[in-house]
Amino acid sequence: MQNEYVIWGLTAEQSDKLHEQPLYTQATSMEHARKVMEILFNKHGCHAMRVQVIDGAIPDFAATIAK
Repeated sequence: MQNEYVIWGLTAEQSDKLHEQPLYTQATSMEHARKVMEILFNKHGCHAMRVQVIDGAIPDFAATIAK
């Protein structure tokens, strides 16, 4: 499975981090995501952005709890 790169952030009108939302979900690489973030910032005023990388792996919750 290929990684998914989801850009989360706030639109120009938003200031409260509780309203963070997915801004773009079609990035194919981290480089692509960074370019899109630049466009979102410069053209649309989006801010407080971050990239979530989803690799499709199933988390091992048992190992986390056992620590």
